[in-house]
Amino acid sequence: MKIEDILNDLIEINTTNDLENEKIINYLETYLKKLGFQTEYKTKCLVMSIGENPILSFIGHTDVVSVTDDWTFSPFKLTSIGDKLIGRGTSDMKGGIAAFLYALKEMDLKDLKRGIRVCFTYDEEDGFSGIKELVTKKIDFGEYSIIGEPTDNYPCIGSKGLLEYQLIFKGTAVHSSRPVPNECSNENAILFLNEVLKLNEIFEKDQCNLFEVPFNTINIGTINGGTNICTTSDYTQVLLGFRITKEVRDIILIKDYIDRLITIYPKVEYKILNEISPFYNEDSIIDFYEEITGKERKPFFGVSEASFINNNRLILGPGPITAHEKDEYILKSSLLQTVDIYQKIIKKICK
Repeated sequence: MKIEDILNDLIEINTTNDLENEKIINYLETYLKKLGFQTEYKTKCLVMSIGENPILSFIGHTDVVSVTDDWTFSPFKLTSIGDKLIGRGTSDMKGGIAAFLYALKEMDLKDLKRGIRVCFTYDEEDGFSGIKELVTKKIDFGEYSIIGEPTDNYPCIGSKGLLEYQLIFKGTAVHSSRPVPNECSNENAILFLNEVLKLNEIFEKDQCNLFEVPFNTINIGTINGGTNICTTSDYTQVLLGFRITKEVRDIILIKDYIDRLITIYPKVEYKILNEISPFYNEDSIIDFYEEITGKERKPFFGVSEASFINNNRLILGPGPITAHEKDEYILKSSLLQTVDIYQKIIKKICK
């Protein structure tokens, strides 16, 4: 079985929003059992291991994002054109999964001194439910983990943190010619967000050059409120997100700032949707990762499942990075390089 065959099998299973989750979990379990892995935990997630005292884990999410109408190729069938391998999930992140499965198949796993654990999850693209489930169940991820997200084979050893709010502003709906003071939910939302944006002045003074955008950032994701132009709004919802560089203390600063604003603006409620701490791995093994990839360490561009575990984490997978794009693809040459890198890591850590 070639690596393209494995990748095609994975791509053909439509896991958009976990649609065919059971099918892909069963495929992965069957494949790994043939290599000698034993099932340890199976729900919408799958955890399997081989060898004694697993020291290394591979973590991969099986879900993919939805497909837009402008695809040139069939999204759920692998298309090979030259060095390109095209299909939904090739980059994010069935390419990484296929590379690890193939790396295991091409190795003599009986020689392992320490074991390997594989952890496949769901709902990474939306709410991280899968990795949260495994953390709640106290799954042992070992001393080292590989997360197979697309990195173009750069060793990514950190990522920004994430703090996301749902804000609800309540008011009173009356004719717009007779507004009730401080009772227009849209107006209160705008005033509130203007105060939030003042944090940018603080963020841009405190930079962290580990990241391409070297400071904390604010995103007002959505604002939804009001019914028509002649009626004051009685309900407004805002989704507000912060990306945090390296300092966990910045999460506390932001939360305190939002809480103070809440006391100033009437009829505001909030819920924290996600609170994920930043991390940066500076272990000496990163030198080895740079040596075998020929590339310098850097942070990951987004938040991944690595942010939910607490061990020696490496985010690494094939490229280029075309996650969520029309005609998503990776290069076969990059995929095979990923296989080689994974095998060298397994030999270094487990043998």
